[in-house]
Amino acid sequence: MPSSPPSRSVPVVVGSGLTGMSISTTLSRAGVDHVLVGGPPGTLPRLGESLNLEGTLLLLEMYPELSRFFFPKKTVVGYLADHQLTCDFDVGQRRVSRVVFRALGYRAVSEFLQFDRLGFDAALWEATAASPRCTVVDAKVAGLDYDAASDSFAAVRLEDGTALSPSYLFDASNHGRLLGQATGMEMRTLGPPQRVAYTHFHAPDGVPVGVDAWEEATVILRLFRDTDGLDAIAWCIPLGRYVSVGLSLSADESDASDEALLEATERAYARYGVRYRERFSRAVPIMGLKHRYFVYDRAAGANWLLAGPSFAQVWWMAGAGVGTALAAAQLAPRVLGDPARWGREYDRYMRRLVPIHATFEFFASAPREAYVPRELHRYSDRFTTTNLLRLAASTRLRGRRRGALAGPLLHWIFSRPGVIRDFCDVRRLDPSELPDPQGAAVAALA
Repeated sequence: MPSSPPSRSVPVVVGSGLTGMSISTTLSRAGVDHVLVGGPPGTLPRLGESLNLEGTLLLLEMYPELSRFFFPKKTVVGYLADHQLTCDFDVGQRRVSRVVFRALGYRAVSEFLQFDRLGFDAALWEATAASPRCTVVDAKVAGLDYDAASDSFAAVRLEDGTALSPSYLFDASNHGRLLGQATGMEMRTLGPPQRVAYTHFHAPDGVPVGVDAWEEATVILRLFRDTDGLDAIAWCIPLGRYVSVGLSLSADESDASDEALLEATERAYARYGVRYRERFSRAVPIMGLKHRYFVYDRAAGANWLLAGPSFAQVWWMAGAGVGTALAAAQLAPRVLGDPARWGREYDRYMRRLVPIHATFEFFASAPREAYVPRELHRYSDRFTTTNLLRLAASTRLRGRRRGALAGPLLHWIFSRPGVIRDFCDVRRLDPSELPDPQGAAVAALA
């Protein structure tokens, strides 16, 4: 790895998280010298362990050598008021047919992936930083020189006084939104400000894992004021010897501490039989974040690209952040060769992400009485359809003839009413399976 920035103008990647490392890796594999601005990943819990269909397919395609950090999941279970929503990936995949994946140029899969971000990111950093094509500059960005007339960035100014002259600039700062803010572009917010609290719980050495059925699934849970003391949506993602647990709520929903929010989450899960603290008892620091979901006016300019979550962020349950980051990474070498063409294609692809936000708004914040079988089927089918439409559209980014031919046809098929129907199973829970309606947790949270 070179010890100092190259003297000539080369592509610059701002941000060394998963998005930035993936772009850097792809550029290195293509033989492109570049600069990566940022430092190594830490060991604290992070968001982004949940993957959708696109993320699963791209992760398998791009990083098979890191498969030890992958955790296949056949099922997602959602507890929504007095209903259980179960989406079995293997059953659904057979309905869609393996032929679809192959026609689009992807590997046929029967499970979707979630992954250990701590282990994966650490291993990916080692590979990224070791490449002779990558110059790592561990410094913070102090400023960006943007010329509106040419719609291009002339310099990246670092806090240590270094000034980089990028031939092309990839914004991988995610919620930092460095380039978007520097251009002064319009940013449309999607819904009110949000608050997230999350952490990991580890199994101590010698304690068995994989004992309970819920450890084979990802479990989503809706919390309500009358039973839990707050309106929120939570996740529990088993990842081998630890589980990732957290919840998302409106920023003005509660002033309780992050610790109190996660205690309420634990109680809510326990009432549905998901008692993760019984064996995953070792806690690590709790992380808190306040943010907004958003989408920018455009994804690319003359010599820059807002990669993945730097351009748009939608409800975390869509799992789209990782998928869009990896899509940007795969595109990186081609966008250097023809910025105008591939910038337009990427912008078109990314805009297909936005409609899924409204779909998950239903799951995350609808009133209790809205969770009825008809609506649960409708919105879960809508989520499946939008994922398949985006997957079909992604073939335009891949530069493969077979996928480019099949993509428009399959996009037309998936968009027909009734093609995707009752993709997930909806079951009304027995009264004995429901939480105490008196809401014992309310007083504890207060």
